[in-house]
Amino acid sequence: NVSAAVMVLMAPGGKVPKDRSWKAAKITMAKVDSFLDSLIHFDKENIHENCLKAIRPYLQDPAFNPEFVATKSYAAAGLCSWVINIVRFYEVFCDVEPKRQALNKATSDLTTAQEKLAAIKAKITHLNENLAKLTTKFEKATAEKLKCQQEAELTAGTISLANRLVPIPTTPTLDPLRMLTDDAEVAAWQNEGLPADRMSMENATILINCERWPLMVDPQLQGIKWIKNKYGEELRVTQIGQKGCLQTIERALEAGDVVLIENLEESIDPVLGPLLGRE
Repeated sequence: NVSAAVMVLMAPGGKVPKDRSWKAAKITMAKVDSFLDSLIHFDKENIHENCLKAIRPYLQDPAFNPEFVATKSYAAAGLCSWVINIVRFYEVFCDVEPKRQALNKATSDLTTAQEKLAAIKAKITHLNENLAKLTTKFEKATAEKLKCQQEAELTAGTISLANRLVPIPTTPTLDPLRMLTDDAEVAAWQNEGLPADRMSMENATILINCERWPLMVDPQLQGIKWIKNKYGEELRVTQIGQKGCLQTIERALEAGDVVLIENLEESIDPVLGPLLGRE
């Protein structure tokens, strides 16, 4: 029975032999090495339905038990155990394999879904970055718009106030220069060496009335001649970098004297900055 069961299980292509006698079995097992190799490498995951159907009667036989068979033959007991375990393995495999395949598919689907999710998250991150940039631009544009609106309203208000002003009568021939000086003062300047042209009069007027210490661009030395004649011996003349320059300026400040700094370069000593700005 054990050898017959082995012949049934190993039937090629599910063609179960009709002759499963001990004589036929001995022929099958004649080449021992080949027979053992076929047992070891038996394709236990693919058993033909005909073989499974034909093996059932053997497995249902109470005597088809390795412990019982061992009392007759240890070799036969091993074959009996092999048949039983091969069938059990196939039954478990048939139950587990679909689940394994389902697991593989689920794992594959999960991997695909995770890849899609990662791509979507990356896209969302990119969109959020773009949104943040656009939001910043929008806020800046809104602030500029508000500023422009405020300036427009302020300008409109100024225009409105200007339109409401009563026209003030003015003298058409009014000369601003004559409001700052007079003929007597201009004559005195000219006696001190100031040229009589209009530009020289304007420059002299600006120099006398300006709030900051004036800078004279005087390539023809007409201004220096006038200044030196105007202030005479009271004028303190010095140059930046000249020995005792700062002391001269300091003493003049204390005494209230007029100082003329000649030949200024493009840059001035920072220590004179607050002084020149009347700070």
